[in-house]
Amino acid sequence: MNNDINKITHIDMPKGCRYMSDDDRLLNGMLPLDGKFILNKTVTGCGGTSLFLNSDLQIVIISPRIQVLKEKHSQYPETFLFHIPLCNNRGNAIQEKMSDLNTYLSYHHGNFPFGQQSSPAKILVTLDSSDKVLSVLESWGMTDAFLFVVDEFQCLMGDATFKGSTDMNFLVSLDNRVGRICYLSATPIPDIFLDHIPQLSGIPYYKLEWDPDVIEEPTLKEVMMKKGESAEKLCNRLIQRYRENGYFERKVVQGNIVCSREACIFLNEVRSIRNIIRQNNLKPEEVTILCSESKASDLPKGYTTGGLCIDRNNPRNKPFTFCTKASFEGVDFYSDNASTYIFINAGRECQTLDIMLDIPQILGRQRLDINPFRHDATIYYKTRPEIMSEEEFRQKQEAMNRKSDNILNTFNNAPEDTKNLLVELYRDKALENRFVDDYIDLIQKNGYTTIGFNYLVMVAKWNQWYQRNYYYSNSCQLLTSIQSVVGMRQKPEEVKQFEQWYYKAPDKDRLLGYADFRNRYPQYYPLILQNPFIDLKYHDWYDKLGYRTLYSLDFHEADAERTYDNQCAQEPIREACRQEFVPGMLYSKQEVKAKLQKIYDNLGLSGKTAKATELKLYLPVMEKQRTNDRGRKVYFIKILEA
Repeated sequence: MNNDINKITHIDMPKGCRYMSDDDRLLNGMLPLDGKFILNKTVTGCGGTSLFLNSDLQIVIISPRIQVLKEKHSQYPETFLFHIPLCNNRGNAIQEKMSDLNTYLSYHHGNFPFGQQSSPAKILVTLDSSDKVLSVLESWGMTDAFLFVVDEFQCLMGDATFKGSTDMNFLVSLDNRVGRICYLSATPIPDIFLDHIPQLSGIPYYKLEWDPDVIEEPTLKEVMMKKGESAEKLCNRLIQRYRENGYFERKVVQGNIVCSREACIFLNEVRSIRNIIRQNNLKPEEVTILCSESKASDLPKGYTTGGLCIDRNNPRNKPFTFCTKASFEGVDFYSDNASTYIFINAGRECQTLDIMLDIPQILGRQRLDINPFRHDATIYYKTRPEIMSEEEFRQKQEAMNRKSDNILNTFNNAPEDTKNLLVELYRDKALENRFVDDYIDLIQKNGYTTIGFNYLVMVAKWNQWYQRNYYYSNSCQLLTSIQSVVGMRQKPEEVKQFEQWYYKAPDKDRLLGYADFRNRYPQYYPLILQNPFIDLKYHDWYDKLGYRTLYSLDFHEADAERTYDNQCAQEPIREACRQEFVPGMLYSKQEVKAKLQKIYDNLGLSGKTAKATELKLYLPVMEKQRTNDRGRKVYFIKILEA
């Protein structure tokens, strides 16, 4: 960031503090609550929205995602949720909701016979409906009494290219009509773009700095999609593996094997979700879907959007939760065992995940500390070379800016009837033709529709090109960027290097690499035990056989597995032999062989053929020679006292 434009004030959070509400200073003089400011909370799940909802301030929470507001309303039922579901007579529904808001405000500030509600008003509203709330508050003359918290405000840029003028109009309107605004996010619009958005340029910027000891670094397994692979095909494999094994991932926590039986899968579009459901014959009782309400009609019959578990004390979820790009920001996932799978696909521009903004948001969705998989994620990615060089892109943008300025100059100097004609021309312009040659858009100003420069779309275009050119065009750059944005990297460098090697290593090399790492760095064993992407069999083989035995087997997995099985079976065999053979008794070799074979079979050691001489592996024995009734010498086996 250019600190001369948006000066950063760093706030050191108290040591050991995990939630914003633990620091009383924030709302008591540290933040400029009487003006406009950006608050970068740095990490997700630190209770930013809750800080304001639990405060003594009158608050309007504005979110681009209705699912977030529904969840918050369930957690804070005393709030007023301004939301108009899809219906036939939307105009009447809006008027009724505005009337309900008037009643809510009267309850808090009006003259009711039994007095006013003492708690401050808290209003929840989507970005699209915020102008209705503003109109009601203006009719009360109370706009300046409220602090407007624009939650997950990075979505303004992320949504701009496919929502057209909605986000820009919101930003302009709010800035013109409201004096107290907090733009809140854990992943704010990147610093390099802030100066290009007039409403955000130059306003105070506050960044929370957390105690590193309370931030846990994610364990990321990155998988590059091979030629011919797609998100749908990989999800099909994931579902098949779950049906075969009964779990998604496993790991060892405090000596116990824990299993993940829920999956949160982040995809680019609803079409992929629909295909995965059909191809795998998934039932509605197995699936939760998070997508925009406008896409709900694209879901298979019988499936609806929403329905996440909101009970953090008793979380119960369906096995599969699918989320699209336009649905996950700010949503709380309550699970005690869910794994996360992210598909980064260089597909259509508006559906391409933003590495800087989206990845940290996704990694922060799992809220419960009791979920041992909350910091783990598998990232599947596919790169695609950028076809436009920086020089070509810059020249195109400069041409668009010049054309936009020329159009605005012509508009501002034109007579009124010509202005109206230009407004109509842009109103009728097809969506796919907007922002191709210029950044002119329909903008609301003082209650009238005019045309203006859509700065959000401009910076969104720059960001998309930047993502494509520097991340999606090269797998190394993509992985480096992912690793850099997760921040707070606490794992020892040796562990991180080993994990990255292990994910990409050929199958034939993994046991050798694993055993070598365990032998060289025994102190890091507890860390790799908690990595769900390392096969548990390697832990078992190394713990039972040790490095020298694996070395003697030349680290061949088949030999290691056979040796391990034999050693693991010895104690049960030994115990069964104690029960079957009596000390002091003599047994013929034929009897010993038959009894041993029976023991092997009962223990499920299929394919293991018994030999009489093997009994000495399990019990103290001595061979005795006797003469049978036909005068022949026969060898018997005597069982000795242990």
